[in-house]
Amino acid sequence: MSGGWRRGAPTIACVGLSCRDHVWRVERFPPAASRTPAPGYRAAGGGPAATAAVAAARLGADARLWAIHGDDDDGRANAAELAAHGVDLRGCRAPAGARSFVSAVLVAPDGERFIFPYRGHELADAPEAHDWSGLTGVGAVLVDARHPRLADHALDWATAHGVPSVGDWSDLRHPRLRARVDHLVASEEAGLAAIGATNEGGDRDAVAAAVAATTALRDRPEQLVAITLGPLGVVWDDGRDAWWQPAPEVEVVESNGAGDAFHGAYAAAIAGGRAVADAMRLATAVGALKCAGEGRSALPDLAAATVLADALPPPLHLGRSPARPGGPA
Repeated sequence: MSGGWRRGAPTIACVGLSCRDHVWRVERFPPAASRTPAPGYRAAGGGPAATAAVAAARLGADARLWAIHGDDDDGRANAAELAAHGVDLRGCRAPAGARSFVSAVLVAPDGERFIFPYRGHELADAPEAHDWSGLTGVGAVLVDARHPRLADHALDWATAHGVPSVGDWSDLRHPRLRARVDHLVASEEAGLAAIGATNEGGDRDAVAAAVAATTALRDRPEQLVAITLGPLGVVWDDGRDAWWQPAPEVEVVESNGAGDAFHGAYAAAIAGGRAVADAMRLATAVGALKCAGEGRSALPDLAAATVLADALPPPLHLGRSPARPGGPA
């Protein structure tokens, strides 16, 4: 993979959640008593679509966000932080009197995070209230379905204009929207739910389960389905073949936002005309580097991400795509 963008800086639209994360680093989890000391705390912007936009902007992409902020201090802090990262906010709005979507995030000593979301108030999902002029010229549309009507509008536009769409799915909600995206990149949790399994097996079992999940989640023969596996990397199936891109080993400081960063990097790479395997390698590197530091400050630029991506082993071919029972071959 060569550094830089072959077609110039890509432009992506990120449509979905922008929230405020209140992050506590705790001494132990789960807690052993009624009080657990927290040696670290910070408040920072979060949300899948918003963090994906920041990750893409850090890679040099023109990242444009459609989200709903609260009419409060958290909402204003989110907007200011995103603007400082160079994210285009013309598609965002803050309804009068709305309260922000906020999350309590507990980060365990091993870097794993546990999220407790409050979904805000009066964050009206109203596409007609947004400025969609920023869609003109985008090379990929990323949706996370946290605001389903916004996602539906963006996918309508992408389909009408022949622009590839990327879906960030962490669970099995909104199956109709999920079926519409061209590149469905789901979490391991969503994949396991799709096949009725658990993650109690070893690494080999996790990869095999991910392959089965890609088949279970595919709704169209041409839909690419990927399952992110954290420290194991990512498995994907394009309807013809299944592949596994292992992730690099990093000393994990915090995993919060790593999946969002993966999605933003992948969407930017697709918008930039990179092949799927190259896009997966770049996204895997970005997700790993995000885990090596705290918050969005750990998101790499394109040069650093490319160095790590180039050092990764090539993706492993896992075989031909299995047929989905009752579905596409």
